[in-house]
Amino acid sequence: MAVEKKRPRGLKSSSANKKATPVKKAKTDVDEKDIPENAQTVMINKEVEEGDEVGEAAALLDDAIDKLEKNPSEVLALLRGTIHESDRILRNWESEEPLPALFYYTYGTALYELGRLTEDEEFEPFLEAAEERLQDGFDHYKKDGEASESNQEVLNKMDLTLGKIWLAKAAASVDDDSEEVGELSLKALETLDKACGQQTVTVTTLLDIGNIVQNHGDLYSKLEHRNKFTQWAEGIFKRILKDDANNARALSELGLSQLSLANYWLERADEIEDNGGDDRTERSKEEQHAYDAILNAKKYFIESQAALEKNGALTPQIHTDLAEAYLNEANLTPNPEEQNTLYKQVKKCIDEAKSLATGSDYELPEGLNLFLEEWSDGKE
Repeated sequence: MAVEKKRPRGLKSSSANKKATPVKKAKTDVDEKDIPENAQTVMINKEVEEGDEVGEAAALLDDAIDKLEKNPSEVLALLRGTIHESDRILRNWESEEPLPALFYYTYGTALYELGRLTEDEEFEPFLEAAEERLQDGFDHYKKDGEASESNQEVLNKMDLTLGKIWLAKAAASVDDDSEEVGELSLKALETLDKACGQQTVTVTTLLDIGNIVQNHGDLYSKLEHRNKFTQWAEGIFKRILKDDANNARALSELGLSQLSLANYWLERADEIEDNGGDDRTERSKEEQHAYDAILNAKKYFIESQAALEKNGALTPQIHTDLAEAYLNEANLTPNPEEQNTLYKQVKKCIDEAKSLATGSDYELPEGLNLFLEEWSDGKE
């Protein structure tokens, strides 16, 4: 299963790198009996011209993407419905003219998103099928000056999806022994960089792209390799903050990026210690790098928390992210009194997260549950 699937965040989540299984060719046709009934009867929350079947499929996809974070339980049915409709349109198309560019974007993107979210199935067949559909579209609509303005916008969105597909496929070949960044990863980043430069790209799309590129960078064990991706992602988040200084998600993503960097340095520090470290009372160079990144992460999380609170939109996640930052800071603080004060902050953040999560299926990251057990044992 490829590493670019959606994943929960937790302590050192960035280092939990799964290796992908070999790519299998996907069957792009979707059997109607495999589609949940509610996926075929779902209401479209967008005005579409009567008889515009491609527009209806695109509206289903838009609805699915809008609900990725807020109503994930509905997303799978919407994506399967999009694929079902797209497959039906393709089979019934009899004109010698190609289907609209929007069709290829819709079909390819739905396949990619469904593969990313379907936990019990391999990702690679979906990637292959999604790339095939997008390439079909590019074959029909060459990106040149003759393309209409509306087609150029759709082609740019196709580039964004294609870049994400390439990153997911490239992830399978990334390991600790990688001496260079693979050509497919570089091609993906170049494609995304160009596509994200267009004014038509939405803030939500930029945030999602930045998150995916950040996650890809986390796979690399060499700092210069990971920085190529993580620093690009940070640039995207900071670009968003230039126009909206209180964008809570951009602030949170920057915090997660810094926390990931801290975990990188902590792993390097562990490697040095395993190879014969001494009993020092001060931070090593690697630990100091980690500590600095943790403080940066904490700053971003606090700013994100304030922005969410101002809008009445606090989530358990921001409290657990902040708890993780405090916990890592405490573990690198030599003064026992200061350390204990930080541990109390961790406990406070966890309590706030649990309070907000009451009645939901949100679960604390494993590392924070372990901290609670140790904290309770220490109080007995």
